[in-house]
Amino acid sequence: MRHLKKLVRKPGASLYQIPESEINAYVISTPETRKLINRPEIVGRQFLQLLRTSLARAVKSFPEDIPFSKWDDRSTCVFHFLRGGLNFGIVDVLYRALGFKRTMASFMTSQRYRKGSRWAIKMDQYRQVTLPDDGYVFIGDVVATGTTLDNGLKILREKALKTGKNLRSLVLFTIGCDRAEKILAHHEKVFRKHFDFEGCYIFYIEGCFGLAEEETKLHIKIPGTDLLRYPGILTPEFELSQYEKLSSILERCTVYDVGAKSFEPMNFLLEMKEYWEKLSGIDMTLMEACKERLPERGYDDLETLCLLKEQEWEGIGKNFINKLYESYKKRWTREFTTKAQQPGSLKKFCGKRIEEITKAMS
Repeated sequence: MRHLKKLVRKPGASLYQIPESEINAYVISTPETRKLINRPEIVGRQFLQLLRTSLARAVKSFPEDIPFSKWDDRSTCVFHFLRGGLNFGIVDVLYRALGFKRTMASFMTSQRYRKGSRWAIKMDQYRQVTLPDDGYVFIGDVVATGTTLDNGLKILREKALKTGKNLRSLVLFTIGCDRAEKILAHHEKVFRKHFDFEGCYIFYIEGCFGLAEEETKLHIKIPGTDLLRYPGILTPEFELSQYEKLSSILERCTVYDVGAKSFEPMNFLLEMKEYWEKLSGIDMTLMEACKERLPERGYDDLETLCLLKEQEWEGIGKNFINKLYESYKKRWTREFTTKAQQPGSLKKFCGKRIEEITKAMS
């Protein structure tokens, strides 16, 4: 069983390690990233500012054994997958967090498509890949199937070999699932054969999420695209934040399309509204829909929850777990549970959510 080990836990930024990973795997949590994930109607410049501000603060808080501050900015490069990778603003994050002023930037287009039962890449011909002689490469991207990441790392390796460049380390910031981790672990082994390579780092944002597959039992899903809160490894702060706004756990995807969220905000909001309209027509109660998306396993009593979470979150005390349990009880009161089990309760809730999104579009 994979778990999170607390490394840094402060109000502005927390950092957890996944000890079981083959590579250097971590999970970041900040107030801003919890907000932008739980409130997907935050779009455009506000979304970009929240994401980049939170990443800069998180990187600034990293302990010394994460050696980024010791790297020479003349040897750093940010590799962007267009267009989603632009959202993370890693060049700016490195400047704000570490004072890096001379970071190089490379770009490539990438669009995946379904090819039978597999995902493939098209439209990746536009590439402007320039690497330092002895490079530390940073990437920011949402990772679902990992097809874009895998293809991009192959291109990166080929470019480095062709131009006689050395790759030192690879760092990925992502809202994603463990496919990203597995791809990095594979490429780390390959890179070690060709370069003086020190290793890969992955920083998940708020959790290592699940991925919807064909067999995933959800009424509404897009297989190979939707990132799910369950099953997944969530940070303690993010799991607690699920009790701040009920609609957050009913969203189809943890983050949706960040490219559209930033560059086509009105189209994005329209797509999200259409999802809620579709959800309102599903023959389920509000409680059934909530438990489908987030089963809340272990919440039957405080003792059971403590036993479960102490295994899942190393270094998190019982005071926090008590707070989590109280938030659960505060939501699922007898009165609310009764209402949420009534026929039409989901449709009524969806109507209110549609009104919120419509207001965001005005």
